[in-house]
Amino acid sequence: MKLTSLVAFVVLLALGALMSRAVEGASKGKAKQGDCPFFPRTICLVYEPPQCNSDWQCPQKQKCCRDLCGIKCLDPVDPSQPVKVNPGKCPVVIGQCKMLNPRNYCQNDSHCLNNLKCCKGVCGNSCVKPV
Repeated sequence: MKLTSLVAFVVLLALGALMSRAVEGASKGKAKQGDCPFFPRTICLVYEPPQCNSDWQCPQKQKCCRDLCGIKCLDPVDPSQPVKVNPGKCPVVIGQCKMLNPRNYCQNDSHCLNNLKCCKGVCGNSCVKPV
């Protein structure tokens, strides 16, 4: 391959990367309102192919969010809405997690069933019986 052909190829490749960054950056400047709904991490037997890569590929007010077994366009949730708080207090946690990014099974009490509380555990948040 000639040096001029190689230089032209590299320039075209760089321009393509800059163009995709410009479009991506424009969409990030005006993000769609709301947050993605919370889904606890699960082990999926089959992961679905992603439906989107950014909010702007989703119709109307939907956002590009992680679902149970893939990435889909979903209706956003309003982060300013009050969350359910179950009675009781979280138990005291003793110990330190050795994992780098521990898994959270909940973010607040509304993600827990049967009046359990979403509490910080040794490794991430989980739904536990209150004290």
